[in-house]
Amino acid sequence: MATPTTPEEWFPILTARLDAAQPTISLLRSYSNGNAPLPEMGKNTAATWLAFQRKSRTNYGGIACQSHANRIRMRGVRVGSDDKSPASEALRRIARDNRLPMVIGDAVRNMLSARRGYLVAGVDGDGKALLTSEMPEQFYAEPDPVRPWRARAAVKVYRDTIAEVDYGLAWANGQRQWFTRPSRTVNGSQTTIPLAASGSDWTAGPIESYVGSMPVWIFDRADGMGLIEPHLDVIDRINLGKLQRLCITAMQAFRQRALKKEMDAELPEKDEAGNPIDWKKVFEPAPGALWDLPEGINIWESQPSDIRPLLDAEKADARDFAGVSGTPVSMLQPDSANQSATGAAATTAQQVDACQSDIDRIRLAVAACLVTALEIERVPFGGETIEADFENPAWVTLAEKMDAYSKAIAAGMSIGMAQKTYLGWSQEQIDEDERNRNRAAATAAMTAFAGQPKGAQPVSDAVAQSEDVKAKADAMGVLIRAGVEPDAAAMQVGLNGVKFRAGVMPASLVARDTANAGPPVG
Repeated sequence: MATPTTPEEWFPILTARLDAAQPTISLLRSYSNGNAPLPEMGKNTAATWLAFQRKSRTNYGGIACQSHANRIRMRGVRVGSDDKSPASEALRRIARDNRLPMVIGDAVRNMLSARRGYLVAGVDGDGKALLTSEMPEQFYAEPDPVRPWRARAAVKVYRDTIAEVDYGLAWANGQRQWFTRPSRTVNGSQTTIPLAASGSDWTAGPIESYVGSMPVWIFDRADGMGLIEPHLDVIDRINLGKLQRLCITAMQAFRQRALKKEMDAELPEKDEAGNPIDWKKVFEPAPGALWDLPEGINIWESQPSDIRPLLDAEKADARDFAGVSGTPVSMLQPDSANQSATGAAATTAQQVDACQSDIDRIRLAVAACLVTALEIERVPFGGETIEADFENPAWVTLAEKMDAYSKAIAAGMSIGMAQKTYLGWSQEQIDEDERNRNRAAATAAMTAFAGQPKGAQPVSDAVAQSEDVKAKADAMGVLIRAGVEPDAAAMQVGLNGVKFRAGVMPASLVARDTANAGPPVG
């Protein structure tokens, strides 16, 4: 068979693969949205029992996917090393207008719960870049054999329920083509979504061209499986154990009782007046009812079962699931007092490593999407590297971020870099914070000099900037130690207003000269 080249040639292949993937996607979705298969379900199960079974399901799969996705957060975008270049500013605008962190988050959750997430770049009505995340229920992309994060061809199928029309859109080799068909109906009603995408009843529509590489990128994990896909049996075991516990508990709420006779004792059929005795009415259970038992008749009552072993088994199953899925036990059992601090740290580290692996896999796909977005809007970036920054998955809570930030500052990292790396601030937030700190430093300096006696040398605007003053003072010290006169050195670095007391050298300069003077002579 010849390799397909046009969208029309690719369309039947892609739609057939889209349909083939639906059962697996539907199953995986059910385990992450609280609708996992019911335990012990038979074909002739009564409706009341089905309702009881539903109460046994716990959405461990959804908790695991959400916990994992919460640690994969996009922080910002950048062109080259200059955060303030026109290209960087244009890229940040594109990311803001497309709510890119939310789009990336949606694609990541699809990857975790349904094997794959898709990122697509298009053009909106104003000619601006339009970046979207596509659901695998309606979208399929054939991966490139060499670069699996890129697509060779892709298709999207969706339904307009108002117009009762199905639409298909296929991408391949620099072209995309529309396809349409009337919505399929069963007994006069439209078929449900996800709809069967394949078939020969599609009508080919217009062909459009796009510039550049395929504008579709694939998010997938290292093993090609969703986060919880290898652990579905563990979830089934947890749900089955919960169902058994609920059954035992429910049965014990209706304890069975029976009359037990001793030796030859018999229940009389008539009373002393010769009237028939209705023993069911006599022994009717009711609050305050007093039973008068004939001689030789005793009551037997079923004994309750101890459900604590079932509860312990359920907790053990939850710990097993946490271990194999890398989900912190505290997410599955808020009362995790039975977990050691070492065990909690090990589970968190396991999740952090998995999240970092996922970030490394999707980072290049996001960057390629951003390159296409700049090309769509014709923003020149001079071949600079496009970067998509993600928060470090090890730091999620504010306490974790502030602790890492404080340690980075103490180690000598610049404030701006620490704010970006550890606090996850955008460049706009960093710039605003820098302006606020400079204004605060200037206000403090002006307040300090306001108390000087009249006639004192006024302080220039440059001197009011504390960080700038320190840099200029250091430069002045270098000149003075090199032999330049203090007044000339101060003028050279822009500290014209500085006055030196006669015969007194600044303490810092004296200390440095003394330190470098060497041992005393003679």
